[in-house]
Amino acid sequence: MKKIFSILTVLSIISCKSLPEESSKDSGTPLHTQWKGDYSISHDFGKLDENAEMTLDYGLNITKDSCTFWGLGYKTFFTDVCRITGNEKQITVKYIRQIEGDAMSNHSPTDTLAVVFRKDRKYFLQSKVVPSKDWQYDTPILLKKKS
Repeated sequence: MKKIFSILTVLSIISCKSLPEESSKDSGTPLHTQWKGDYSISHDFGKLDENAEMTLDYGLNITKDSCTFWGLGYKTFFTDVCRITGNEKQITVKYIRQIEGDAMSNHSPTDTLAVVFRKDRKYFLQSKVVPSKDWQYDTPILLKKKS
């Protein structure tokens, strides 16, 4: 009886460990593995005045265990914890909570921080939080990716 109980216990542990975390619909690979990396956007708008540059930097960091989305620069300072949903072609970056920031420069409360997608081996971000170089929101912006 002890052997049967031990075998059942081992089998249940193995089956629980093999459950996918958050896999895409088209493949069994977890999204965090497929999209793992550091993504960034940097805008340089030139000199604000003789003493200050006007720059904006945004980033998305996806690891095996976490997701963070951040902004830093002209009237912008925040770091948010996020989660991702989607598939191997496109993910949606969902807001969970802010972990760092300035109340005067935070983005408006939103459920979806961004959509990131692949096209022609390049990565793009579309967001109501991140502006393009010409201050347009919710338009695709080319991302730099470091793995």
